[in-house]
Amino acid sequence: MIVKLPFGSDNVAVDLRGLRVRLLQPSAPAKARDLGRLISRAVDYPNDGPSLTELARNRRTVVIVVPDATRRTDLPGVLPVVFSRLLAAGVDSGSITILVACGTHPPTDSSELGELIGDFPRGTTIRQHDCRAVENLTPVGDLESGIPVHLDRQGVDADLLITIGSVRHHYFAGFGGGPKMIFPGIAGHDEIQANHSRVLRHVEGSLARHPACEPGVLEANPVAEEIGRIADLHPPDFALCLVPGRAGGVAWASSGGWRPAFESAVAKVREWYEVGGGGFDHLVACAGGIPGDSTLIQAHKGLDAICRFANDGAEIIFVAELSGGQGSPAMAPFLDDPRPEAILDKLAENYIQYGHTTLRIIEKTARYRVHLLSSLDPEISRRLGFIPIDDLDAIAQRWRGEDFEDRVAVMSDAFVWPRRV
Repeated sequence: MIVKLPFGSDNVAVDLRGLRVRLLQPSAPAKARDLGRLISRAVDYPNDGPSLTELARNRRTVVIVVPDATRRTDLPGVLPVVFSRLLAAGVDSGSITILVACGTHPPTDSSELGELIGDFPRGTTIRQHDCRAVENLTPVGDLESGIPVHLDRQGVDADLLITIGSVRHHYFAGFGGGPKMIFPGIAGHDEIQANHSRVLRHVEGSLARHPACEPGVLEANPVAEEIGRIADLHPPDFALCLVPGRAGGVAWASSGGWRPAFESAVAKVREWYEVGGGGFDHLVACAGGIPGDSTLIQAHKGLDAICRFANDGAEIIFVAELSGGQGSPAMAPFLDDPRPEAILDKLAENYIQYGHTTLRIIEKTARYRVHLLSSLDPEISRRLGFIPIDDLDAIAQRWRGEDFEDRVAVMSDAFVWPRRV
């Protein structure tokens, strides 16, 4: 079997002929056959409350919160339906703002913004949220720790606040999308860091990862529960929750209040993207191509997914272009001494979310042999514990020579996770 793995905007192939292969893939369809009809039914018949058209009547200002370029959401196919309902309700296009929920991510390049959003009515404004622009933030409450929470003022002040986001597994917040479009999507920097720091807890005087901060876990997950609580401080008037298909397009949608819309989307994600099986010694995976493999910060999510099917000591081939390198200069201090204890000491002094990402990476490269095909500086790859490679077939050929009985697990595009019991 020859497997094609997305790599940036292209593919690379690995020859697994002669090896027994187990494909780890979702049961989701590739995408909706008619995206416009799918979104129309979602916004016209929400899980609860009035339709979007009814809700929008007599609203003067509308803010639509959408994901940034690190998330696949097919906004050019989704937004026209939303716009049509707003205009049918009498909303003036000049009073509509599209607010890109960047969280702590850097803004999308202006040349890529049009591709992200697609066409929009004349007069509509597009603005990217900046978590450090305190002049654009307004307080809405506090974290459990007492740290004030601020959200984007324009979103808070809008007569109608709409969120659009894809719901999928998140490696420590349970699931993405839903309430995350509000917090951390349009929140302030310090409170985002404080929330994400709850992925660690003190155990006998030392920091350790919280066991409930895992993909697919919402109950007793301190990060996820606080995200939901903060979203309730200023909930969207209308949430559109999308579930991706295995090819990256939108395959399912629900809408209404954020909690019922999110809960129904989570159920669908579990149905489609959680699979049985596991315990492999040889695995092949990728980060899904653009935008998921542009940076190590984003690509790590694919590595996290495949590692959940691996035995201790397993050998993994991982493919990610990483044309954007690590993805944030905030990782640099943690690369100076990438030992778990050194990283935890730094995080104890000052939590930085990409320090936690670095920790998660080196935990995996210490537990498994991870061969990395990428454009990342080989020295950085080695420092993180990867084995940089430029020839996939050489490893596959060696595996054939080992003549083992077990299957090679392959996650070739859409990520899946072990089914939770």
